[in-house]
Amino acid sequence: LRELAAYSETVREDERTRIAREIHDELGSLLVALKMDVGWLAKRVDDRAPLAAKCQGMGRLIDAAVDNLGRIITDLRPSILDHQGLWAALEWQAQECVDNAELEADVQVVVPASAQAPPDAQAAAVFRIFQEILSNVVRHACARRLWVRIDVDPPPQPVLYLEVRDDGVGASPEALHHPNSYGVMGMRERARHFGGQLTIDTAPGQGTRVRLVMPIQETAP
Repeated sequence: LRELAAYSETVREDERTRIAREIHDELGSLLVALKMDVGWLAKRVDDRAPLAAKCQGMGRLIDAAVDNLGRIITDLRPSILDHQGLWAALEWQAQECVDNAELEADVQVVVPASAQAPPDAQAAAVFRIFQEILSNVVRHACARRLWVRIDVDPPPQPVLYLEVRDDGVGASPEALHHPNSYGVMGMRERARHFGGQLTIDTAPGQGTRVRLVMPIQETAP
């Protein structure tokens, strides 16, 4: 069952990547072309106020559509993960969470220059685990402050240490092991598939600490 779940997750991640690229290439280019056409039209109706106002309104709608499109693409597959790698993607995701939730934060990323990036499947798993952790903080913790620490041991046996701690309301052990706690189960299964371990320390009123320890696999040549 774990192998099947891991395979399903890989297929799902590949499909997210494919859809994100198609949306970017097809819809993105169409919206850019439409924005250019509206701009061309606006220059030719300056002396007709109602038409000029309509062009401005259409331009604002197109800008909103482009922003929403970018958000959807990022949710499907953040481009920074492909272009700048896992370490930059984790730091970016932490900053996005902090800015959007208006949290006080202490974010530290310590990755030696010699540390190699994990293969795509493992990088995607780590990123999704991190996303789920931060999402839980925002949705459930009612936290005011967040601590994020990401460390990587250098070769020859690189290991990732990822820790997220908050000062929120915490949770009971029963809540973490509830049959419907799919988010927690999903994080643990992703970690196990790549030889990692995810631990959660929490109690009502005492905040939550989530720690992921995972050996980094060698990237195939």
